[in-house]
Amino acid sequence: MAKSNKKQPKQGHPGRSQHGMVSVGQVKIDRGIDAMTPSFVRWYSQFDVDTETSLVVLAAVRETLYGYADSATLDSVTAFDVRPLFAAIEDLIEFQSGFEPAGQADQMRGLIHMAWADYLDYLEEMGLWEKSTQDLQWLRSKLEASNLFATEDLEASAVNGEVEALLLTDMTKPPLVDLARNFAQWCANELGSVQGRILDEDFIPHAAKALNDEVLKTLNTEQAEQVLTITFMGLLRAEVVALEAPNQLSAGARFSEFQKSAGELTFETIYMFLQSFLDAYLEMPEDTDPMVVETWGLANLWILEGIEGGGHEVAEPRDEQFSATVWDAAHQRMAVLCALGLVEEGEYYSLPGFVAAFLTDIDEETEDENLTEQNLDSKWEELLALLPNEPRRLKREEPYTGKVLQLKLGLKETKPPIWRRVLVPMDLHLGDLHDIIQASFDWYDGHLHEFRSGGYKGTSYGPEIEEMEYDEVEDGFLVSELLKAEKDRLDYAYDFGDGWEVRIDVEKILDSAEGQLPRCTGGRRMAPIEDSGGPWGWAEMLKAMREPAHEEHGEVSEWFEEMGVDEIDPAAFSIEEINEALELEF
Repeated sequence: MAKSNKKQPKQGHPGRSQHGMVSVGQVKIDRGIDAMTPSFVRWYSQFDVDTETSLVVLAAVRETLYGYADSATLDSVTAFDVRPLFAAIEDLIEFQSGFEPAGQADQMRGLIHMAWADYLDYLEEMGLWEKSTQDLQWLRSKLEASNLFATEDLEASAVNGEVEALLLTDMTKPPLVDLARNFAQWCANELGSVQGRILDEDFIPHAAKALNDEVLKTLNTEQAEQVLTITFMGLLRAEVVALEAPNQLSAGARFSEFQKSAGELTFETIYMFLQSFLDAYLEMPEDTDPMVVETWGLANLWILEGIEGGGHEVAEPRDEQFSATVWDAAHQRMAVLCALGLVEEGEYYSLPGFVAAFLTDIDEETEDENLTEQNLDSKWEELLALLPNEPRRLKREEPYTGKVLQLKLGLKETKPPIWRRVLVPMDLHLGDLHDIIQASFDWYDGHLHEFRSGGYKGTSYGPEIEEMEYDEVEDGFLVSELLKAEKDRLDYAYDFGDGWEVRIDVEKILDSAEGQLPRCTGGRRMAPIEDSGGPWGWAEMLKAMREPAHEEHGEVSEWFEEMGVDEIDPAAFSIEEINEALELEF
């Protein structure tokens, strides 16, 4: 995943500002992006807990393709010629930068380039890239942001040249670089003994013990092994060491340069290593435990605050919105970075100049906004404005006073029954009801769905996706058009692979209802976790969890851990959590 200090582009694109017309190409782009959105959001969720971030990325891709379609033939949103595409990216950056203060174009460039880097990763990993590997490599090379070694930077003014020289010199000083050099040398000296054991679980612990490094001595075993693992991956990516075969280690093409203390190639190699290390260490953790994620987020916020030197006060009392465990763990995470020389610990957490340069696309002569929490919130709100074709549901300015449907949502084929009771305003559309169901069962909307009235052979309603043959588009119908009286019924299907089906029954029609709307007022039992195999698969998983002697107990336990669930209580049900989700959505 790409990293960047995000700067908000304004809505719009030169390709869409002419005459207010919508072209056939734009319709094709909208349908293609809309169709892949569930899959992309699901893929992106492994890197970021916030779904809206993935939508921002897709919005940037969508806007770029609008410009591309004005000057070149677009077969699909996964098939495009890379050179006119890159030209469209630059046009979008130039257009949107016109709305920003002078000197902010680099930040805009970083955001758009980040979005496209993520999109290319998705296309490649999902097997959707339709052009050549060479084209993919070319486009990625053009998207590399803030390369300190680019020709235009090396030909910068004397002042910028001095700044660059200082940054390059600083890159050789962190204890992490010495650790990496020692690790690389150990690998070179131990080629015979480590061969065949590179992927062995004992490789990293063996290296930690053999290196006996001063930095590693300040870390606990888990921290030391994490640092060495990321260091090893960084050495591979910087071509300091190489894997000639799955388990055959050798000195890489840049091994000699990495061991030197000066020279352009030396600095470039160190730059590549450090950038790789920072990307990996600051990446969203794979562990979905909320405490782990919260710790990661808090520490990264302190790093953002330190970009301009005015970082978090080390001795500041704990913010009550964070638990003592998370607060202490975030400080421990910062302590690791301090030991590696990537964070400067004094009264405040601040960053060495080269680290700040890696984490931002800000020119040294440009005065940027202070990265306060208030500013970060403000920036995020502006980022959301990039969603031109995925409008956010507006909050009601006045309380709803009309009639209200009391619906029972019953998950079919579950024993004991799993159900929810919700109050739904009659002016909402079927698309809104879909969101209510997702929130009520704690699902993440990563799969296709449909509504059906009149039974299996009745009318189907779904989102406007070209590849799906629904009878009607769901957003064109109010809930009250299909559910008009008590005992009226509607069926909802979600994830056609697992086959979740919800029966929607009208229990009552209320003249009005005070308080939050829509709102959950009752229910029973924990909702099944997505991708658990449908009602039958979920029941089998619960059975395996209840019985330690079950042959699949270990495998199922590991699956739940990967899903971020520590304990399973099938009888658990929380109205409060559902209503929090509904309030956030509506």
